[in-house]
Amino acid sequence: MTNDGRALLTIGQLARRTGLPIRTIRYWSDIGATPPAGRTTGGYRLYDAESVARLELVRTLRELGLGLDEIRRVLQREITIADVAAAHVTALDAQIRALRLSRAVLSTVAQRRPDTEEMTRHRQHDKSRQTQHHRRSTTLSLHLGPPVPCPKPPRICEAPGPYSDPG
Repeated sequence: MTNDGRALLTIGQLARRTGLPIRTIRYWSDIGATPPAGRTTGGYRLYDAESVARLELVRTLRELGLGLDEIRRVLQREITIADVAAAHVTALDAQIRALRLSRAVLSTVAQRRPDTEEMTRHRQHDKSRQTQHHRRSTTLSLHLGPPVPCPKPPRICEAPGPYSDPG
C-alpha cells in the first residue's frame, strides 16, 4: 500500500496473480509494454491495478498472435486494436486458404497412394508447365501488351483470343 491508498504488488505477487513468469513481466516492463507504477526504496518494481489491467491486455494480444511492436503501438495509441485485428484477420484468411489447399493436395495423395517416382514425374511435369506458361505469357505480353480481362473465368469465356482457354 502506498501513501495515496493504492494497493501495489511486487513483481512476484503480480506473477502469482496473473500466472505469468516473472521473467516475462520483467521483459515486458523493460520494453515499455507494462511499466511499473513505481519502485521501492530498494529499486524493486511495484505494480498497481492499472498495471495489472495493462499486463492482461498485453497477454491477451500476445495470445492472439500480435507482435510486441504492434502491441506497443496499440498501447501508445498509434494504431487501434480494430486496425490490427483487421490486418490479422486478412492474414489468417490467407493462411486458411493455403491450409485448405495443402489439405486438398494431401487428401488426394493419400487416396491415390502414388509412389515416389510418380510424384517426382508429376512435380517435374508441373514445373515444365509453369515454365512454358511463364514463357508464353511473357512472349504474348511483349507482343500484344497486357492481357485484356475476360468478363467470365477463362474456362467458360466465350470470346476466342490469345488468352482464352480452348478446353
